[in-house]
Amino acid sequence: MTRVGFTHTQSAILDILSDGLRHRKEELATCLPDELSAIDNLKFHLSNIRKVIRPRGEDIICEWYQRIRYYRHVRLLSNPYRG
Repeated sequence: MTRVGFTHTQSAILDILSDGLRHRKEELATCLPDELSAIDNLKFHLSNIRKVIRPRGEDIICEWYQRIRYYRHVRLLSNPYRG
């Protein structure tokens, strides 16, 4: 299922990240259309997803846990001290 405003690959990445848990780069790379493509192509897709979801108060963060890089989809909270 393709989400509005996202490519098929970006929608697949968001489907994996939608549970709010940590996911390794290799797991997200399974969404890339070509299994022979470089895993670094994932950065391009994550960057484009962030451009769309940040104005909605969401983000994809990079998190280190036990020396392994993970990605997580989070909802940002507003600052209670801002007028």
